[in-house]
Amino acid sequence: MSIQTYLGFDVGTKKTGISLGNTLTNTAQGIDCIMHHKDGKTNWIAIDEVISQYQPTGFVVGLPINQGEMQEMSYIAKSFAKKLIQRYNKPVHYADEYLSSSEAKNQLKWDYRHKNASRGEVDKLAAALILQTWLNDADLNQLPYD
Repeated sequence: MSIQTYLGFDVGTKKTGISLGNTLTNTAQGIDCIMHHKDGKTNWIAIDEVISQYQPTGFVVGLPINQGEMQEMSYIAKSFAKKLIQRYNKPVHYADEYLSSSEAKNQLKWDYRHKNASRGEVDKLAAALILQTWLNDADLNQLPYD
């Protein structure tokens, strides 16, 4: 079995947190937070650079589901995932990321090194939580929203 490397995304309208993980260590870590253009368009040049650097096997996109229901950010995340497939021709998986940013904020608040964690740090950690969830639980690898 070969080692698979994945990039995880916590998609936002102003910025997107990115994480890196693989199937050898089965761990994820936040690596970047990409600022999008002021008009709201995705900063694909910055994302291209990250993808070129890490050469992932595929992607995991956080899909916010609230009590089983899609919401506005769910559709934004799905649109982002479709563009990833079109641009890079690699598989995209979804992980339920509902409240991942809240959990990231809680973790960073209680960590003495990050009492005033920046929003970028929160987004990177949220992306890591999304990817880690996907790596940990095979049942989440295929959400019914594909």
